[in-house]
Amino acid sequence: MLYTQRLMRVTSLLMLLISVWLLSACGNDIQLPVSEDDLKQPQCSERYQSDCPEFYRGQFFTGIATNYAYGKAFYRATQYQDGLEHGYSFSTLNNQLNETAWYKAGKLDGKEISYHFSTTGKPQWVRLYQAGVKTEQWLYNEQGVILSYKRFEGDKEVESISYERGREWRLYYFVDGEKRQRHKDYYADGQLESNSEFIYADYKKLNEKTYYRNGRLRSKFSYDRASNCGMLETYSSDGKRRSEQHYGYNPLNTRHGVQLTFCGENGRVDSREHYNMGVKDGEFAKYHCNGQLISKRTYVNGVVIDKQIKVYDENGQAVVIKKLDGKGKITQESYFDDDSAKWVTYSTTD
Repeated sequence: MLYTQRLMRVTSLLMLLISVWLLSACGNDIQLPVSEDDLKQPQCSERYQSDCPEFYRGQFFTGIATNYAYGKAFYRATQYQDGLEHGYSFSTLNNQLNETAWYKAGKLDGKEISYHFSTTGKPQWVRLYQAGVKTEQWLYNEQGVILSYKRFEGDKEVESISYERGREWRLYYFVDGEKRQRHKDYYADGQLESNSEFIYADYKKLNEKTYYRNGRLRSKFSYDRASNCGMLETYSSDGKRRSEQHYGYNPLNTRHGVQLTFCGENGRVDSREHYNMGVKDGEFAKYHCNGQLISKRTYVNGVVIDKQIKVYDENGQAVVIKKLDGKGKITQESYFDDDSAKWVTYSTTD
């Protein structure tokens, strides 16, 4: 049964090829298929033999040429025009489709497809040509799931994609002459987990998005080449923004600039910090979700310079007062005792 199906498929291809040729030959002398062994190729100065025209009975061959090999296990039929391969071509191996291709003036032009030698009969390679130059290429497994894709400009590979279970996984391409790579990772159920882009040469991250299993955005990173700085935003699984962090590179990324976190209740800023290439430098402040200040302190080159720090409740009332020596060390602390309704002060240096 399987042999009969394969034979019918090959016969159908041959009849289609002959029909196309007969239609294109309307008004001219009809030439039935001839064996490639009957074609003659005189001496030719062309670089590639395929560029040298074939003759039949002293004239440029126009028609369909067929060929058998390996004890007739291999069969090929190709259209010719003016001595060169021109039109459709296909081959079979053991009565199973092996390859199909399109030619123009002796050069591959259009799709060339190679098939898996298995019962699936699905394409293994698909290559796209323009005037003999390969421009794109796809690779598939026996189930027809894509494994890789490549794109070419001249003899240079300018884009490459690897697939995992039919999903984009690793991509390589050029942007303004710079080679880059993109990584995509997935949860077990196929949901996208992360999508990130890097500079190929030094693996510096340019941008990245990560996702929760429910598809909501988890984090978003972007890098600005002009300032050599990056920014990372994080979100909770319900879509609310959690933090905004800024980074500098020297050469590795480190906290630089303002750092923010947000209240989960209403999205207001609940902390603000400032770093200078990983060192605390500037105002550090914390807030209640209603916007009231909790406390703040000022750093210079990693050291707290405040002489006094107050801690406030949600109503803006001071509940703790800390005294410092101006070098970051707390020397005295006072707190308001609700039971006695008095301030209690004690030394932290004893």
